[in-house]
Amino acid sequence: MLNIVALCGAIAVFVGLSSWLLPIATAKIFGAPIILDNSLSAALLLNIALILLIWRGSHALSRQTQAAVEAQRTVDIVAVRDYATGLLNRPGISTKIGQKLRLGENISLINLDLDNFKKVNDLYGHLAGDELLTAVAERLVRATPDDAECARLGGDEFAILLCGEAANRKKAIAIAKKIRKALWKTTSVGAGTTKISASMGIYAEIEGGSSIADVFRRSDIAMYQAKKAGGERIFCFEANMEAEVKHRYKMESEIRAGIPRQEFVPFYQPQYGIRESNLVGFEVLARWKHPSGILIEPTDFIPLAEDTGLISALSFSVMRQAFIDAKDWDHSLVLAVNISPVQLIDPTLDKRIMKLLAETGFPAQRLELEITESSLLEDTPQVLSTITSLKALGVRISLDDFGTGYSAMTQLKAFPFDRIKIDRSFVYSMLDNGESAAIVNSITSLAASLDVPITAEGIESDEMRAYLDNIGCTDGQGWLYGHPTSKEDLMKLLPQITLPAREAEDDRSEKSTKPVPSQNSLEKLERKAG
Repeated sequence: MLNIVALCGAIAVFVGLSSWLLPIATAKIFGAPIILDNSLSAALLLNIALILLIWRGSHALSRQTQAAVEAQRTVDIVAVRDYATGLLNRPGISTKIGQKLRLGENISLINLDLDNFKKVNDLYGHLAGDELLTAVAERLVRATPDDAECARLGGDEFAILLCGEAANRKKAIAIAKKIRKALWKTTSVGAGTTKISASMGIYAEIEGGSSIADVFRRSDIAMYQAKKAGGERIFCFEANMEAEVKHRYKMESEIRAGIPRQEFVPFYQPQYGIRESNLVGFEVLARWKHPSGILIEPTDFIPLAEDTGLISALSFSVMRQAFIDAKDWDHSLVLAVNISPVQLIDPTLDKRIMKLLAETGFPAQRLELEITESSLLEDTPQVLSTITSLKALGVRISLDDFGTGYSAMTQLKAFPFDRIKIDRSFVYSMLDNGESAAIVNSITSLAASLDVPITAEGIESDEMRAYLDNIGCTDGQGWLYGHPTSKEDLMKLLPQITLPAREAEDDRSEKSTKPVPSQNSLEKLERKAG
Protein backbone atom coordinates (compact mmCIF):
# COMPACT_ATOMS: atom_id res chain seq x y z
CA MET A 1 0.00 0.00 0.00
CA LEU A 2 2.84 2.42 0.90
CA ASN A 3 4.54 1.57 -2.38
CA ILE A 4 1.37 2.46 -4.29
CA VAL A 5 1.00 5.81 -2.47
CA ALA A 6 4.65 6.63 -3.07
CA LEU A 7 4.39 5.67 -6.72
CA CYS A 8 1.29 7.82 -7.19
CA GLY A 9 3.02 10.76 -5.52
CA ALA A 10 6.11 10.36 -7.68
CA ILE A 11 4.00 10.22 -10.83
CA ALA A 12 2.11 13.38 -9.77
CA VAL A 13 5.40 15.22 -9.29
CA PHE A 14 6.59 13.90 -12.64
CA VAL A 15 3.45 15.18 -14.36
CA GLY A 16 3.86 18.59 -12.73
CA LEU A 17 7.51 18.96 -13.63
CA SER A 18 6.92 17.63 -17.14
CA SER A 19 4.13 20.12 -17.80
CA TRP A 20 6.49 22.94 -16.79
CA LEU A 21 9.65 21.80 -18.51
CA LEU A 22 8.32 20.13 -21.65
CA PRO A 23 7.15 23.33 -23.46
CA ILE A 24 10.44 25.08 -22.63
CA ALA A 25 12.48 22.08 -23.80
CA THR A 26 10.47 21.91 -27.03
CA ALA A 27 10.98 25.61 -27.74
CA LYS A 28 14.70 25.23 -27.02
CA ILE A 29 14.90 22.40 -29.57
CA PHE A 30 13.38 24.67 -32.27
CA GLY A 31 15.95 27.42 -31.59
CA ALA A 32 14.14 29.68 -29.16
CA PRO A 33 16.53 31.73 -26.92
CA ILE A 34 15.36 30.09 -23.69
CA ILE A 35 17.56 29.09 -20.76
CA LEU A 36 16.58 25.82 -19.01
CA ASP A 37 16.53 25.70 -15.24
CA ASN A 38 19.13 23.03 -14.44
CA SER A 39 17.75 22.41 -10.96
CA LEU A 40 14.30 21.63 -12.37
CA SER A 41 15.85 19.33 -14.99
CA ALA A 42 17.75 17.46 -12.30
CA ALA A 43 14.59 17.17 -10.22
CA LEU A 44 12.75 15.70 -13.19
CA LEU A 45 15.50 13.15 -13.81
CA LEU A 46 15.59 12.20 -10.13
CA ASN A 47 11.82 11.87 -10.15
CA ILE A 48 12.00 9.50 -13.13
CA ALA A 49 14.63 7.42 -11.30
CA LEU A 50 12.42 7.38 -8.21
CA ILE A 51 9.44 6.17 -10.24
CA LEU A 52 11.52 3.35 -11.75
CA LEU A 53 12.86 2.38 -8.33
CA ILE A 54 9.42 2.30 -6.73
CA TRP A 55 8.02 0.29 -9.66
CA ARG A 56 10.83 -2.27 -9.44
CA GLY A 57 10.38 -2.65 -5.69
CA SER A 58 6.63 -3.07 -6.12
CA HIS A 59 7.18 -5.72 -8.78
CA ALA A 60 9.60 -7.66 -6.53
CA LEU A 61 7.18 -7.38 -3.61
CA SER A 62 4.37 -8.67 -5.82
CA ARG A 63 6.44 -11.73 -6.76
CA GLN A 64 7.22 -12.40 -3.10
CA THR A 65 3.58 -12.02 -2.18
CA GLN A 66 2.58 -14.46 -4.92
CA ALA A 67 5.21 -16.94 -3.76
CA ALA A 68 3.93 -16.63 -0.20
CA VAL A 69 0.37 -17.23 -1.38
CA GLU A 70 1.48 -20.32 -3.33
CA ALA A 71 3.44 -21.59 -0.31
CA GLN A 72 0.43 -21.10 1.94
CA ARG A 73 -1.74 -22.89 -0.59
CA THR A 74 0.73 -25.81 -0.53
CA VAL A 75 0.70 -25.82 3.28
CA ASP A 76 -3.09 -25.82 3.26
CA ILE A 77 -3.13 -28.77 0.86
CA VAL A 78 -0.56 -30.72 2.90
CA ALA A 79 -2.57 -30.02 6.04
CA VAL A 80 -5.62 -31.80 4.65
CA ARG A 81 -4.03 -34.27 2.19
CA ASP A 82 -2.14 -37.51 2.76
CA TYR A 83 1.35 -37.26 1.24
CA ALA A 84 1.52 -40.94 0.16
CA THR A 85 -1.88 -41.38 -1.54
CA GLY A 86 -3.11 -37.87 -2.31
CA LEU A 87 -6.37 -38.59 -0.49
CA LEU A 88 -7.73 -36.45 2.30
CA ASN A 89 -6.12 -37.10 5.67
CA ARG A 90 -7.91 -37.28 9.02
CA PRO A 91 -8.10 -33.49 9.57
CA GLY A 92 -9.24 -33.06 5.96
CA ILE A 93 -12.14 -35.49 6.13
CA SER A 94 -12.98 -34.30 9.65
CA THR A 95 -13.53 -30.83 8.20
CA LYS A 96 -15.79 -32.27 5.48
CA ILE A 97 -17.82 -34.25 8.03
CA GLY A 98 -18.18 -31.17 10.23
CA GLN A 99 -19.47 -29.11 7.31
CA LYS A 100 -22.04 -31.76 6.38
CA LEU A 101 -23.22 -32.13 9.98
CA ARG A 102 -23.68 -28.36 10.38
CA LEU A 103 -25.76 -28.25 7.19
CA GLY A 104 -27.86 -31.20 8.38
CA GLU A 105 -27.04 -33.26 5.28
CA ASN A 106 -27.52 -37.02 5.13
CA ILE A 107 -24.11 -38.73 5.41
CA SER A 108 -22.56 -42.13 6.12
CA LEU A 109 -18.99 -43.06 6.94
CA ILE A 110 -17.27 -46.28 5.93
CA ASN A 111 -14.21 -47.09 8.04
CA LEU A 112 -11.90 -49.51 6.21
CA ASP A 113 -8.88 -51.35 7.61
CA LEU A 114 -6.68 -53.61 5.46
CA ASP A 115 -6.29 -57.20 6.66
CA ASN A 116 -2.74 -58.49 7.23
CA PHE A 117 -1.08 -55.37 5.83
CA LYS A 118 1.87 -55.87 8.20
CA LYS A 119 2.82 -59.05 6.38
CA VAL A 120 3.20 -57.11 3.12
CA ASN A 121 5.67 -54.75 4.82
CA ASP A 122 7.51 -57.67 6.39
CA LEU A 123 7.74 -59.67 3.15
CA TYR A 124 8.40 -56.94 0.59
CA GLY A 125 9.49 -53.87 2.56
CA HIS A 126 7.92 -50.50 3.36
CA LEU A 127 8.31 -49.09 -0.15
CA ALA A 128 6.17 -51.95 -1.44
CA GLY A 129 3.72 -51.22 1.38
CA ASP A 130 3.45 -47.60 0.19
CA GLU A 131 2.81 -48.84 -3.37
CA LEU A 132 0.01 -51.03 -2.05
CA LEU A 133 -1.55 -48.11 -0.17
CA THR A 134 -1.48 -46.02 -3.36
CA ALA A 135 -3.17 -48.85 -5.28
CA VAL A 136 -5.84 -49.08 -2.59
CA ALA A 137 -6.43 -45.32 -2.79
CA GLU A 138 -6.90 -45.46 -6.56
CA ARG A 139 -9.37 -48.33 -6.31
CA LEU A 140 -11.35 -46.57 -3.60
CA VAL A 141 -11.76 -43.48 -5.79
CA ARG A 142 -12.88 -45.57 -8.76
CA ALA A 143 -15.32 -47.68 -6.72
CA THR A 144 -17.09 -44.79 -4.95
CA PRO A 145 -19.52 -42.12 -6.24
CA ASP A 146 -18.12 -38.89 -7.67
CA ASP A 147 -19.33 -36.85 -4.69
CA ALA A 148 -17.82 -39.25 -2.14
CA GLU A 149 -14.76 -38.15 -0.16
CA CYS A 150 -12.01 -40.76 0.33
CA ALA A 151 -9.37 -40.38 3.03
CA ARG A 152 -6.43 -42.21 4.52
CA LEU A 153 -6.68 -41.91 8.28
CA GLY A 154 -3.23 -43.32 8.93
CA GLY A 155 -1.35 -46.59 8.57
CA ASP A 156 -3.57 -49.02 6.64
CA GLU A 157 -6.84 -47.38 7.72
CA PHE A 158 -9.07 -45.52 5.25
CA ALA A 159 -12.44 -43.76 5.39
CA ILE A 160 -15.10 -43.00 2.77
CA LEU A 161 -17.64 -40.23 3.37
CA LEU A 162 -20.90 -40.80 1.47
CA CYS A 163 -23.44 -38.05 0.92
CA GLY A 164 -27.02 -37.68 -0.28
CA GLU A 165 -28.76 -40.75 -1.71
CA ALA A 166 -25.60 -42.85 -1.42
CA ALA A 167 -25.61 -42.33 2.35
CA ASN A 168 -28.61 -44.51 3.22
CA ARG A 169 -27.83 -47.84 4.86
CA LYS A 170 -28.67 -50.04 1.86
CA LYS A 171 -26.66 -47.95 -0.62
CA ALA A 172 -23.71 -47.69 1.78
CA ILE A 173 -23.58 -51.49 2.12
CA ALA A 174 -23.74 -51.87 -1.68
CA ILE A 175 -20.83 -49.42 -2.09
CA ALA A 176 -18.83 -51.26 0.58
CA LYS A 177 -19.35 -54.53 -1.32
CA LYS A 178 -18.20 -52.83 -4.51
CA ILE A 179 -15.08 -51.64 -2.72
CA ARG A 180 -14.41 -55.14 -1.40
CA LYS A 181 -14.67 -56.55 -4.94
CA ALA A 182 -12.34 -53.86 -6.31
CA LEU A 183 -9.73 -54.52 -3.62
CA TRP A 184 -9.80 -58.27 -4.13
CA LYS A 185 -8.18 -58.03 -7.56
CA THR A 186 -4.57 -59.22 -7.64
CA THR A 187 -2.04 -56.44 -7.06
CA SER A 188 1.67 -56.37 -7.92
CA VAL A 189 3.69 -55.69 -4.79
CA GLY A 190 7.46 -55.56 -4.82
CA ALA A 191 8.72 -58.73 -6.49
CA GLY A 192 5.44 -60.58 -6.02
CA THR A 193 1.68 -60.27 -6.12
CA THR A 194 -0.97 -60.20 -3.43
CA LYS A 195 -4.70 -59.93 -2.97
CA ILE A 196 -6.04 -57.20 -0.75
CA SER A 197 -8.83 -57.76 1.71
CA ALA A 198 -10.32 -55.34 4.21
CA SER A 199 -12.61 -55.16 7.21
CA MET A 200 -15.22 -52.42 6.92
CA GLY A 201 -17.46 -50.73 9.44
CA ILE A 202 -20.34 -48.48 8.38
CA TYR A 203 -22.07 -45.79 10.41
CA ALA A 204 -25.20 -44.99 8.41
CA GLU A 205 -28.37 -43.08 9.24
CA ILE A 206 -26.40 -40.82 11.56
CA GLU A 207 -28.38 -39.48 14.48
CA GLY A 208 -29.02 -35.75 14.78
CA GLY A 209 -26.68 -34.02 17.18
CA SER A 210 -23.82 -36.44 16.46
CA SER A 211 -20.34 -34.94 16.62
CA ILE A 212 -17.39 -35.62 14.35
CA ALA A 213 -15.92 -37.80 17.12
CA ASP A 214 -19.19 -39.79 17.32
CA VAL A 215 -19.10 -40.49 13.59
CA PHE A 216 -15.52 -41.73 13.69
CA ARG A 217 -15.98 -43.73 16.89
CA ARG A 218 -19.11 -45.56 15.77
CA SER A 219 -17.78 -46.46 12.34
CA ASP A 220 -14.60 -47.63 14.03
CA ILE A 221 -16.61 -49.76 16.46
CA ALA A 222 -18.37 -51.44 13.53
CA MET A 223 -15.02 -51.99 11.80
CA TYR A 224 -13.59 -53.58 14.94
CA GLN A 225 -16.53 -56.01 15.00
CA ALA A 226 -15.70 -56.94 11.39
CA LYS A 227 -12.09 -57.57 12.41
CA LYS A 228 -13.17 -59.57 15.42
CA ALA A 229 -15.38 -61.77 13.22
CA GLY A 230 -12.35 -62.83 11.19
CA GLY A 231 -11.72 -59.97 8.77
CA GLU A 232 -12.89 -59.35 5.20
CA ARG A 233 -16.37 -58.54 6.48
CA ILE A 234 -18.75 -55.59 6.44
CA PHE A 235 -20.57 -54.59 9.62
CA CYS A 236 -23.00 -51.73 10.22
CA PHE A 237 -22.97 -49.95 13.55
CA GLU A 238 -25.64 -51.02 16.03
CA ALA A 239 -26.31 -49.45 19.42
CA ASN A 240 -25.43 -52.65 21.30
CA MET A 241 -21.92 -52.53 19.79
CA GLU A 242 -21.15 -49.35 21.70
CA ALA A 243 -22.15 -50.98 24.96
CA GLU A 244 -19.82 -53.88 24.18
CA VAL A 245 -16.93 -51.52 23.49
CA LYS A 246 -17.53 -49.67 26.76
CA HIS A 247 -17.44 -53.03 28.53
CA ARG A 248 -14.20 -53.83 26.71
CA TYR A 249 -12.59 -50.55 27.79
CA LYS A 250 -13.73 -51.14 31.36
CA MET A 251 -12.26 -54.65 31.35
CA GLU A 252 -9.00 -53.38 29.87
CA SER A 253 -8.72 -50.88 32.71
CA GLU A 254 -9.44 -53.61 35.25
CA ILE A 255 -6.84 -55.94 33.71
CA ARG A 256 -4.26 -53.17 33.79
CA ALA A 257 -4.98 -52.53 37.47
CA GLY A 258 -5.28 -56.23 38.36
CA ILE A 259 -1.86 -57.37 37.12
CA PRO A 260 0.25 -55.61 39.81
CA ARG A 261 -2.32 -56.68 42.43
CA GLN A 262 -1.73 -60.34 41.39
CA GLU A 263 -5.40 -60.93 40.65
CA PHE A 264 -4.27 -63.24 37.82
CA VAL A 265 -3.21 -66.51 39.38
CA PRO A 266 -1.93 -69.87 38.12
CA PHE A 267 -4.19 -72.93 38.08
CA TYR A 268 -2.65 -76.33 37.47
CA GLN A 269 -3.99 -79.13 35.28
CA PRO A 270 -2.19 -82.47 35.78
CA GLN A 271 -0.50 -84.32 32.93
CA TYR A 272 -0.05 -88.09 33.18
CA GLY A 273 1.85 -90.80 31.39
CA ILE A 274 -0.92 -92.69 29.60
CA ARG A 275 0.46 -96.21 30.01
CA GLU A 276 1.96 -95.99 33.51
CA SER A 277 -0.58 -93.52 34.89
CA ASN A 278 2.31 -91.60 36.45
CA LEU A 279 2.13 -87.87 37.09
CA VAL A 280 4.62 -86.12 34.81
CA GLY A 281 3.75 -82.46 35.33
CA PHE A 282 1.17 -79.69 35.08
CA GLU A 283 -0.01 -77.21 32.52
CA VAL A 284 -0.20 -73.71 34.01
CA LEU A 285 -3.46 -71.98 33.15
CA ALA A 286 -4.28 -68.39 34.14
CA ARG A 287 -7.41 -67.51 36.06
CA TRP A 288 -8.63 -64.05 37.05
CA LYS A 289 -9.74 -63.66 40.66
CA HIS A 290 -11.87 -60.62 39.95
CA PRO A 291 -12.50 -58.19 42.84
CA SER A 292 -16.21 -58.96 42.44
CA GLY A 293 -15.49 -62.49 43.67
CA ILE A 294 -15.99 -64.12 40.26
CA LEU A 295 -13.33 -66.47 38.89
CA ILE A 296 -12.95 -65.55 35.21
CA GLU A 297 -11.80 -68.07 32.59
CA PRO A 298 -8.86 -67.16 30.29
CA THR A 299 -11.01 -67.16 27.14
CA ASP A 300 -12.71 -64.03 28.55
CA PHE A 301 -9.54 -61.97 29.09
CA ILE A 302 -6.55 -63.41 27.18
CA PRO A 303 -7.67 -62.13 23.71
CA LEU A 304 -8.19 -58.64 25.13
CA ALA A 305 -4.82 -58.76 26.90
CA GLU A 306 -3.19 -59.69 23.57
CA ASP A 307 -4.97 -56.91 21.67
CA THR A 308 -4.04 -54.25 24.22
CA GLY A 309 -0.40 -55.29 24.71
CA LEU A 310 -0.96 -56.42 28.31
CA ILE A 311 -0.39 -60.11 27.66
CA SER A 312 3.33 -60.03 28.43
CA ALA A 313 2.94 -58.40 31.86
CA LEU A 314 0.03 -60.71 32.67
CA SER A 315 1.88 -63.83 31.54
CA PHE A 316 5.05 -63.03 33.48
CA SER A 317 3.03 -62.29 36.61
CA VAL A 318 1.37 -65.72 36.43
CA MET A 319 4.67 -67.44 35.57
CA ARG A 320 6.42 -65.84 38.53
CA GLN A 321 3.76 -67.13 40.92
CA ALA A 322 3.83 -70.60 39.31
CA PHE A 323 7.62 -70.85 39.51
CA ILE A 324 7.57 -69.89 43.18
CA ASP A 325 4.78 -72.40 43.86
CA ALA A 326 6.46 -75.30 42.08
CA LYS A 327 10.18 -74.85 42.67
CA ASP A 328 10.15 -77.19 45.70
CA TRP A 329 7.86 -79.79 44.18
CA ASP A 330 9.22 -83.16 43.10
CA HIS A 331 11.96 -82.30 40.60
CA SER A 332 10.64 -84.78 38.07
CA LEU A 333 7.52 -82.67 37.56
CA VAL A 334 7.48 -80.29 34.61
CA LEU A 335 5.54 -77.04 34.33
CA ALA A 336 4.07 -76.36 30.87
CA VAL A 337 3.39 -72.66 30.23
CA ASN A 338 1.60 -71.18 27.22
CA ILE A 339 3.40 -68.40 25.33
CA SER A 340 1.30 -66.05 23.22
CA PRO A 341 2.30 -65.38 19.59
CA VAL A 342 2.50 -61.72 20.58
CA GLN A 343 5.14 -62.57 23.19
CA LEU A 344 7.12 -64.88 20.95
CA ILE A 345 8.11 -62.12 18.51
CA ASP A 346 9.52 -60.05 21.38
CA PRO A 347 13.31 -60.14 20.85
CA THR A 348 13.86 -59.86 24.62
CA LEU A 349 11.62 -62.81 25.57
CA ASP A 350 14.47 -65.27 26.14
CA LYS A 351 16.36 -62.82 28.35
CA ARG A 352 13.25 -62.01 30.38
CA ILE A 353 12.54 -65.70 30.97
CA MET A 354 16.19 -66.29 31.96
CA LYS A 355 15.94 -63.44 34.46
CA LEU A 356 12.68 -64.78 35.90
CA LEU A 357 14.14 -68.28 36.31
CA ALA A 358 17.15 -66.83 38.11
CA GLU A 359 15.03 -64.64 40.41
CA THR A 360 12.66 -67.45 41.42
CA GLY A 361 15.21 -70.28 41.51
CA PHE A 362 13.05 -72.47 39.28
CA PRO A 363 15.15 -74.96 37.22
CA ALA A 364 15.08 -74.29 33.48
CA GLN A 365 15.00 -78.06 32.85
CA ARG A 366 11.57 -78.26 34.48
CA LEU A 367 10.03 -75.58 32.27
CA GLU A 368 8.23 -76.41 29.04
CA LEU A 369 7.00 -73.52 26.89
CA GLU A 370 3.98 -74.24 24.69
CA ILE A 371 3.71 -72.29 21.44
CA THR A 372 0.96 -72.51 18.85
CA GLU A 373 1.34 -73.21 15.15
CA SER A 374 0.30 -69.66 14.23
CA SER A 375 3.35 -68.36 16.14
CA LEU A 376 5.61 -69.90 13.52
CA LEU A 377 4.20 -67.60 10.84
CA GLU A 378 4.74 -64.29 12.64
CA ASP A 379 8.51 -63.74 12.40
CA THR A 380 10.23 -67.03 11.68
CA PRO A 381 13.88 -65.88 12.11
CA GLN A 382 13.09 -64.14 15.40
CA VAL A 383 11.02 -67.08 16.70
CA LEU A 384 13.76 -69.56 15.78
CA SER A 385 16.39 -67.40 17.47
CA THR A 386 14.32 -67.18 20.67
CA ILE A 387 13.61 -70.91 20.74
CA THR A 388 17.26 -71.79 20.16
CA SER A 389 18.36 -69.47 22.95
CA LEU A 390 15.86 -70.93 25.43
CA LYS A 391 16.72 -74.51 24.54
CA ALA A 392 20.37 -73.73 25.20
CA LEU A 393 19.31 -73.03 28.80
CA GLY A 394 17.59 -76.39 29.04
CA VAL A 395 14.01 -75.09 28.57
CA ARG A 396 11.79 -77.48 26.62
CA ILE A 397 9.65 -76.31 23.70
CA SER A 398 6.26 -77.85 22.91
CA LEU A 399 4.14 -77.34 19.77
CA ASP A 400 0.60 -76.80 21.07
CA ASP A 401 -2.75 -77.51 19.37
CA PHE A 402 -1.08 -79.40 16.53
CA GLY A 403 -3.35 -80.07 13.57
CA THR A 404 -5.40 -76.86 13.74
CA GLY A 405 -2.99 -74.54 11.92
CA TYR A 406 -0.48 -74.53 9.12
CA SER A 407 2.49 -76.58 10.30
CA ALA A 408 4.25 -78.73 7.78
CA MET A 409 7.11 -81.22 7.92
CA THR A 410 9.57 -78.48 6.92
CA GLN A 411 8.57 -76.44 9.99
CA LEU A 412 8.80 -79.44 12.30
CA LYS A 413 12.31 -80.03 11.00
CA ALA A 414 13.27 -76.36 11.20
CA PHE A 415 12.12 -75.90 14.80
CA PRO A 416 13.64 -78.11 17.52
CA PHE A 417 10.46 -79.16 19.31
CA ASP A 418 10.65 -81.39 22.39
CA ARG A 419 6.97 -82.32 22.34
CA ILE A 420 3.86 -82.19 20.16
CA LYS A 421 0.38 -81.72 21.65
CA ILE A 422 -2.72 -82.94 19.82
CA ASP A 423 -5.56 -80.45 19.95
CA ARG A 424 -8.48 -81.45 22.16
CA SER A 425 -11.01 -81.03 19.35
CA PHE A 426 -9.58 -84.10 17.57
CA VAL A 427 -9.22 -86.17 20.76
CA TYR A 428 -12.75 -85.38 21.89
CA SER A 429 -14.32 -86.65 18.66
CA MET A 430 -11.89 -89.39 17.61
CA LEU A 431 -14.04 -92.30 18.89
CA ASP A 432 -17.06 -91.16 16.86
CA ASN A 433 -15.51 -89.39 13.90
CA GLY A 434 -13.36 -91.21 11.36
CA GLU A 435 -11.62 -88.06 10.17
CA SER A 436 -10.64 -87.06 13.71
CA ALA A 437 -9.38 -90.58 14.39
CA ALA A 438 -7.31 -90.50 11.20
CA ILE A 439 -5.79 -87.12 12.18
CA VAL A 440 -4.89 -88.37 15.69
CA ASN A 441 -3.32 -91.53 14.21
CA SER A 442 -1.35 -89.53 11.64
CA ILE A 443 -0.01 -87.06 14.21
CA THR A 444 1.00 -89.89 16.53
CA SER A 445 2.80 -91.70 13.72
CA LEU A 446 4.51 -88.48 12.67
CA ALA A 447 5.72 -87.80 16.21
CA ALA A 448 7.02 -91.36 16.50
CA SER A 449 8.96 -91.02 13.23
CA LEU A 450 10.53 -87.79 14.52
CA ASP A 451 11.19 -89.40 17.92
CA VAL A 452 9.23 -86.62 19.64
CA PRO A 453 6.97 -87.35 22.66
CA ILE A 454 3.30 -86.55 22.18
CA THR A 455 0.60 -85.33 24.57
CA ALA A 456 -3.11 -85.64 23.88
CA GLU A 457 -5.37 -82.94 25.33
CA GLY A 458 -9.00 -83.37 26.30
CA ILE A 459 -8.98 -87.00 27.53
CA GLU A 460 -12.28 -87.48 29.33
CA SER A 461 -12.82 -91.24 29.52
CA ASP A 462 -11.00 -94.54 29.93
CA GLU A 463 -12.03 -95.43 26.38
CA MET A 464 -10.17 -92.39 25.05
CA ARG A 465 -7.13 -93.22 27.18
CA ALA A 466 -7.10 -96.83 26.00
CA TYR A 467 -7.37 -95.82 22.34
CA LEU A 468 -4.50 -93.35 22.66
CA ASP A 469 -2.37 -95.88 24.52
CA ASN A 470 -2.99 -98.43 21.77
CA ILE A 471 -1.75 -96.09 19.00
CA GLY A 472 1.36 -95.08 20.93
CA CYS A 473 0.47 -91.72 22.48
CA THR A 474 2.77 -91.20 25.47
CA ASP A 475 1.14 -88.57 27.69
CA GLY A 476 -2.25 -86.99 28.23
CA GLN A 477 -4.28 -84.46 30.12
CA GLY A 478 -7.98 -83.79 30.49
CA TRP A 479 -10.85 -84.19 32.89
CA LEU A 480 -10.14 -87.91 33.28
CA TYR A 481 -6.95 -86.95 35.10
CA GLY A 482 -8.19 -83.79 36.77
CA HIS A 483 -9.55 -80.28 36.25
CA PRO A 484 -7.36 -77.17 36.51
CA THR A 485 -7.11 -76.33 40.19
CA SER A 486 -5.51 -73.75 42.45
CA LYS A 487 -2.31 -74.35 44.37
CA GLU A 488 -4.22 -74.55 47.65
CA ASP A 489 -6.58 -77.27 46.43
CA LEU A 490 -3.74 -79.07 44.68
CA MET A 491 -1.81 -79.34 47.93
CA LYS A 492 -4.78 -81.09 49.54
CA LEU A 493 -5.12 -83.57 46.68
CA LEU A 494 -1.49 -84.24 45.86
CA PRO A 495 0.69 -83.83 48.97
CA GLN A 496 3.32 -86.10 47.39
CA ILE A 497 4.40 -83.41 44.94
CA THR A 498 6.04 -81.44 47.76
CA LEU A 499 8.77 -84.01 48.39
CA PRO A 500 11.96 -82.24 49.46
CA ALA A 501 14.44 -82.03 46.61
CA ARG A 502 17.10 -84.28 48.19
CA GLU A 503 14.55 -86.92 49.15
CA ALA A 504 13.10 -86.88 45.64
CA GLU A 505 16.55 -87.24 44.09
CA ASP A 506 17.50 -90.08 46.44
CA ASP A 507 14.22 -91.82 45.79
CA ARG A 508 14.67 -91.58 42.01
CA SER A 509 18.24 -92.89 42.22
CA GLU A 510 17.03 -95.87 44.26
CA LYS A 511 13.92 -96.20 42.10
CA SER A 512 11.83 -96.56 45.21
CA THR A 513 9.96 -93.29 45.38
CA LYS A 514 6.57 -92.93 46.94
CA PRO A 515 4.15 -93.55 44.09
CA VAL A 516 2.42 -90.48 42.73
CA PRO A 517 -1.34 -90.92 42.74
CA SER A 518 -2.85 -93.03 40.02
CA GLN A 519 -6.09 -91.94 38.44
CA ASN A 520 -8.13 -94.02 40.88
CA SER A 521 -6.33 -92.62 43.92
CA LEU A 522 -6.72 -89.08 42.57
CA GLU A 523 -10.46 -89.63 42.18
CA LYS A 524 -10.63 -90.92 45.78
CA LEU A 525 -8.73 -87.87 47.04
CA GLU A 526 -11.06 -85.58 45.07
CA ARG A 527 -14.11 -87.28 46.58
CA LYS A 528 -12.69 -86.90 50.10
CA ALA A 529 -11.82 -83.26 49.47
CA GLY A 530 -15.19 -82.60 47.87
